[in-house]
Amino acid sequence: MAKRILPYRDYSEHDVVNLFSLDVSDGALSSYKDEEGIELTNLVGAASGEWDAGVVVSVYAGELPGDLPDVRAETLTATDKLQNYLSGANLDHAHVGINAYPSNGMTVRPAAAGSRGLGITLRETLAYDENGEKMLYYKQKLDEAFAVLPGHSVPVLTRGTVLLSSSAISGTVEVGDDLEVVTGGKLAKFDNEAEAKAAIVGKVIAKGKEVKKGAAGSVSKYLCQLSF
Repeated sequence: MAKRILPYRDYSEHDVVNLFSLDVSDGALSSYKDEEGIELTNLVGAASGEWDAGVVVSVYAGELPGDLPDVRAETLTATDKLQNYLSGANLDHAHVGINAYPSNGMTVRPAAAGSRGLGITLRETLAYDENGEKMLYYKQKLDEAFAVLPGHSVPVLTRGTVLLSSSAISGTVEVGDDLEVVTGGKLAKFDNEAEAKAAIVGKVIAKGKEVKKGAAGSVSKYLCQLSF
């Protein structure tokens, strides 16, 4: 599974929003294969990569909770994918005591083309590991993968300098190019002077090549200053 964002990151924690989870209502906890042919399980297909780290996101559900947390257990059904991920129990039977899966109802989705977005995700959302085992039961491995569980809050960077892989960029960009948001939460060169300058969310300040699949210098990487 390709990472859109690479390890180099320079930012202040004050510019990171930790209030939203990725919306999973349209996704299924289904398996797919990554670029190396290893079977993985995640929220969406590897081809889109919309739940990887390094995706530009916008607020989808931004209603603040009340003074007391909502009790999801009161409305749980057998089709609740997050509850089933926690237990796998059949909730249609009466007199079954359960603990509700902790999830954040304030969510984000990949930003639409032309929008500024809230920011760029710093962690990916993973449900299973490469062996088909639930990450729910392997918290150390989840942390080592720099990921969060589905329904849990994902850190979103609103301003900073990050190193992005080619999978985070649509089309060709060069040093000095301004960046805008395009479909799928990706970034692309801002080259339409008819558009408002407010659509610009960053700039490419350096570029280079990374090693991928054993081929030195085969894939571009971009150092970008971002401000959403």
